Amino acid sequence: MFEPSAQKLIDTINESVHNDNEKVKSKYTMIIAAAKRARQLVDEKDERVESGRNPLTVAIEEIENKLVKIKPDNRD
Repeated sequence: MFEPSAQKLIDTINESVHNDNEKVKSKYTMIIAAAKRARQLVDEKDERVESGRNPLTVAIEEIENKLVKIKPDNRD
C-alpha cells in the first residue's frame, strides 16, 4: 500500500475540477496516469530520477502537489 492512498489522490485531484466530465472517477485511472508519468520521467532522464529517486514516487508526488494534470479518457 502506498501513501497517500489512491482515494486521497483522487479527492485531491477532483477538488479543483468543476466539470464532472473531467473528474477522475476510478483509482485505476489515477494509477495508470502515475505509471505513465513515471515512464515519462525515465524516458526524459529527469534529474530527480537520476539522483536515485524512484520514478513512481516522483510521479505520485507530482500528482499530489497538482504539478501534472490527469486528462480524462472520454471514450464512451
